[in-house]
Amino acid sequence: MNKTVILRFSLAIMFLGGILSGCLSTGTTTNITEGQGSPTIDEAQAESYNGPKARVAVAQFKDKTGKGWWTGEIGDGMADQLTTALFNTNRYIVLERQTLDTVLSEQDLGASGRVREDTAAAIGEIEGAELLVVGAVTEFEGAASGGGGGVGGWGGKVLGSIAGGFKKAHMAIDVRIIDARTSRILAATSVEGEASDVNLGGLLGGWGGSGALAGGLGGWKNTPTEKALRICIKKAVDFIVTKTPQHYYHIGGN
Repeated sequence: MNKTVILRFSLAIMFLGGILSGCLSTGTTTNITEGQGSPTIDEAQAESYNGPKARVAVAQFKDKTGKGWWTGEIGDGMADQLTTALFNTNRYIVLERQTLDTVLSEQDLGASGRVREDTAAAIGEIEGAELLVVGAVTEFEGAASGGGGGVGGWGGKVLGSIAGGFKKAHMAIDVRIIDARTSRILAATSVEGEASDVNLGGLLGGWGGSGALAGGLGGWKNTPTEKALRICIKKAVDFIVTKTPQHYYHIGGN
């Protein structure tokens, strides 16, 4: 090989090395900084929607893990979390079902004649849901790995070290969207949430399960289990929003 070929080969190697070095040193990390008080991406998406809405109700969550940690309060709390998150999308008229007995009692009180007639809640005005959202917990590990400290209890049900220092939580939820008129399943999926810390970050903004833990979920506050739940709720809402057939969005809007 003559000197000219060797020189050209060396220059080509140096040139390629410079390109690779540049690729490795630039563009490998992207930092997005939000200003104080600025909306999250989810919040911006929710606020920008001003179209017609769909009428939906959320059923109480069920437990299919069979691990003995479940209570009815937890099922109500998860349904409340999803109800709040769906409301925050601005895409749904969300109907209250968890406290429907209270609504009926108020209407019965109005019909009794003990309430001033012009302020009484009328009977027969409750709206029916066109869509039902049904959820079931299929996997739950409150302490999937590591962990020390105490064991938290709830109504006699062990929740798996929620009071102690466990390192990771895992949860999976099956979600179905059902047409209330025909009982036909329109869409179904399974979402998973896993967390090894308690940094909720953007999960508290937008429609990703914002707000305080509802119902019987207070014992999960500031634990990886809370974060795993909020991840599941966010994924569930994303799925419901994208899989709701367009013709169900027909109420109100500009």
